[in-house]
Amino acid sequence: MVDLQDHAVVGTPASLDGVTVGVPNFSVMIRNNCNAAYEMGLYTAATLAYPASGLRRTTGILIALSVLYAVNLIRVLSLVYLGSLFPGAFEAAHVYVWQVIFLVVVAGLWLGWIARVRPVA
Repeated sequence: MVDLQDHAVVGTPASLDGVTVGVPNFSVMIRNNCNAAYEMGLYTAATLAYPASGLRRTTGILIALSVLYAVNLIRVLSLVYLGSLFPGAFEAAHVYVWQVIFLVVVAGLWLGWIARVRPVA
């Protein structure tokens, strides 16, 4: 187990034990589907399916994957924090709220990319 107390940014001591991240009175297991791979795959597939140059596709994918990685990090941190404060709200936020937020972010990134690359008549 790794004690992350010296690295506490917001003053909450944290610990790491394999794939389990814990704060006082709450811990979560970070599993494979907690890494935003599905959302990244959805965005990448949609971008590759749209008729655009290879450079524009690559640029759009790299930028979007970076944003999705950051959003996922915010998701994990917010869920751990929410779970420590309101354990009963964790499941609803994890299963419903963040899934919708991720789909909105993916759609927004993709539509924003299309607006930049589509030819204007």
